[in-house]
Amino acid sequence: METIFKNGNILTMEEQNPVAEALAVQFGRIYKVGDTEEIEKLTGSATKVIDLKGKTLLPGLIDTHNHFCLYALLTDQADCRPAAGCVRGEDVIEALRAKAATTPRGKWIMGWGYAPYLLDDKKNLTRNDLDRATTDHPICLVHVSVHGAVVNTPALKELGFTKETPDPPGGEILKDSNGDPNGILSESAFMAPLFFDTPSIYAKMMAEYDREARGEMMIRCAAHYHSLGLVGAHDPFADALTLKAYQDAADSGRFKFHLSAYILNHWADAFMAAGIAPGFGSEWVKIGAVKIFLDGGMSSRTAAVFEPFAGGGGGTGILNYDQDGINREVKKFDGAGYQVSVHAQGDRALEMLLNAFEQTMVKGNPLRHHIVHAGNLTPSQIDQVKELGLYITSQANFFSLLGDGFIEAYGPDRSQDLYRFGTFLKRGIKLALSSDCPVGDPNPLVGVRDAVCRKTGNQQDLGASESITAEEAFALYTREAAYFSFEEMERGTLKKGKIADFVVLEKDPLGVPPEEIPSCRVKMTVVNGSIVHDEQ
Repeated sequence: METIFKNGNILTMEEQNPVAEALAVQFGRIYKVGDTEEIEKLTGSATKVIDLKGKTLLPGLIDTHNHFCLYALLTDQADCRPAAGCVRGEDVIEALRAKAATTPRGKWIMGWGYAPYLLDDKKNLTRNDLDRATTDHPICLVHVSVHGAVVNTPALKELGFTKETPDPPGGEILKDSNGDPNGILSESAFMAPLFFDTPSIYAKMMAEYDREARGEMMIRCAAHYHSLGLVGAHDPFADALTLKAYQDAADSGRFKFHLSAYILNHWADAFMAAGIAPGFGSEWVKIGAVKIFLDGGMSSRTAAVFEPFAGGGGGTGILNYDQDGINREVKKFDGAGYQVSVHAQGDRALEMLLNAFEQTMVKGNPLRHHIVHAGNLTPSQIDQVKELGLYITSQANFFSLLGDGFIEAYGPDRSQDLYRFGTFLKRGIKLALSSDCPVGDPNPLVGVRDAVCRKTGNQQDLGASESITAEEAFALYTREAAYFSFEEMERGTLKKGKIADFVVLEKDPLGVPPEEIPSCRVKMTVVNGSIVHDEQ
């Protein structure tokens, strides 16, 4: 036997045998799970024996909606989150100024994690503020929701946005009192130049790194995720350069991370023409679903809703497709046999999406199409999700990060009906939890805590009746998450024959107060039987 882990509190996530004391690993797979005495009998002269000393071992965690490559790039840019010390508008400007000081003149600078409602002074930054950071570089300060941004004057010039530039479909170029762009861009006005245009800002910034540096960037990011107990993620936004970076990292032999790369529908025709289907790739990097953006975000008030948002401004959000358009996109990819993953937040967008799926998909959902976020599902829409057999990947960690913004946008009463995880589970709807990193912290223990506590950053309750248990939340990061990539027979639980992916926590996360779950420090992460993170 290669390796034995004994004397632990092992949470298998298997319904028949949920708890064990030890497990044995051979050839990268789980050979046996049981009590310490029976597993010790498998010890040979070359066996590595690891005494867990009562620590908790559970399946490796999987993030089913994580912008892995974007996060890897942003960690090399200006961190403008309150957690990084940016608690006022001036702190954000200073962080951008510091990044400018180390960036070659004329190169793009990107800041991330910013939102006015997260700042103590609630400062709504504009191009004039960003110009004080630098006018020698174009700046793109990404809103924490990644559904908008603020840019400076050089960026507006490079983008070609002037007083005469009309708002693009599904987006807005905000103007000042003189009718000039004030630097604030919403939805497609920001998303198109950042991601969709050729070349995009993202592609330009990635191209500034050579091939080896891009691969190393992916490897560093995977190592950070290992330290959080993550063994895999689904990146919902992989273009050709991103796929190449993943491939180069995997070819190095040092990228021990299960990456499912989703292809944006705008770029998917080439894959269809070549006959490349979901699952194509290696053990480390595989093609996943086709991703479609239908509407915006809730804290940014761009989700497509029936009832206007609360407070000043109101509005009912934006849509990237009309009903015929989303019908066409879903039908196109479903008909070609591709799994479809659609970003839909507001009830108006969800209504359109459910109608599109109802007209198209085969009963039982064999392709495992899923909705991303689904924060504003109404009771009748939940009935429809259940009837269609659709899956949902959502984000509990939004509660502590964006929850106060949700309450502000939806009002104190209406916001209590968002993200109805408890109802989803009671109805038997297939659900997984994820982070939407870099929107949220990639730490899954934060997501588990928030799924149980449902508290905002200001400790307001957000739908407390929809709370789930810590055990249920961990299942949504392990056993249930594996279904989204058709890998439930390979990973997600600890069972004989499955891949040996697991994490060891210092404390039992089911035995501490839920608000303390993030303190259950990751001591070890194992991928394919190999220890990739070790704090023992």
